[in-house]
Amino acid sequence: MNALHEQFSQALTRIEVNGEKQRHAIEAHTEIQELLNQNPLLQSWGINTRLIGSYGRKTAIYPGKDVDVFARLENLNTAASPQDVYNGVWAVLVARYGHVDDGGRATPQARSIKIDFPHPTDRGASLAVDAVPAVRHDSRWAIPTKDRDLWVPGQTRWVMTDPERFGDLSTQLNQASWSPAVGGQGAYKPVVKLMRQAREVHLRDQKPGGLYVEFAVYDVWANRRVSGNEWAPLFARTLHAVAHRFAAAVNEPLQDPGLGTPVDPPLDAAQWRHAGSTFQGLADLADAALNSDRCNAALKWRRILGKNDRGDVFPLPPGCSGTGVAIGAAGAGLAGIGAGRPREAQPFG
Repeated sequence: MNALHEQFSQALTRIEVNGEKQRHAIEAHTEIQELLNQNPLLQSWGINTRLIGSYGRKTAIYPGKDVDVFARLENLNTAASPQDVYNGVWAVLVARYGHVDDGGRATPQARSIKIDFPHPTDRGASLAVDAVPAVRHDSRWAIPTKDRDLWVPGQTRWVMTDPERFGDLSTQLNQASWSPAVGGQGAYKPVVKLMRQAREVHLRDQKPGGLYVEFAVYDVWANRRVSGNEWAPLFARTLHAVAHRFAAAVNEPLQDPGLGTPVDPPLDAAQWRHAGSTFQGLADLADAALNSDRCNAALKWRRILGKNDRGDVFPLPPGCSGTGVAIGAAGAGLAGIGAGRPREAQPFG
């Protein structure tokens, strides 16, 4: 087996939200949180903002288009009007950033408000912050239903959610003594990033999205179906386990770990089967990588992880060509290249 530990470490760096993008994200969400937390009306409603989503769970992958801010209104519950709650948060943000229709940066969405944060010099570092208003629902939280026609008394106006619990569960799994680690580092969250990157490359706009992939990885890791202490076998085994979990989801619904209920909205059988088949193909390619020489193995991992705006995610080891052949071995078989030729005269792989 070719562990290619250094190459996996570099790949993980290439898919992380880091550098200038991370600095800009911190400035953006901090600005939104401070603005909301300082508003008198929202203070009376018990405003308490938290980071949620993949960025909050530290499972986001580059380019990381948005950051989710959970605007918890701890003094309100589902007896409140979604319209009033939404408008209260919207008023604060549109007053500061202006409506997008008027050339501003605030965009009203189904149940959240998006604020664009363009970067002055680096387009790749631009992002948006989504502010999601939430009220208490017993021991959990509720957000407005997407259908605004239901924001009236007598309808199902609120949808229960608990994104913070999933974040806590993810951290616990990553740190658990029995959970796989690589070099003393919890491996769950890094493998989630690898899985989300593979999904981004091979499913693109098709379902399931990145969140459902993360739910599936949590499922198979929490149920101890994955073991190992190197990135390559851990990634390969996770691909296999998730492929099987997606296929099984037709009859055994995938769960939202934070709520302990089936994912909503659900996928149809064809979508689950397609996802299972796609990930099974990637798992088979990963198995082939585990049984290949280092250059061929690296090329296969590169196919699985694809590219992002930074280029190829998986780097080739020194001495390997872009065709998966050791450069020395490739050069030895080229006609017209004698053993005594100067090194600089030999073609690059």
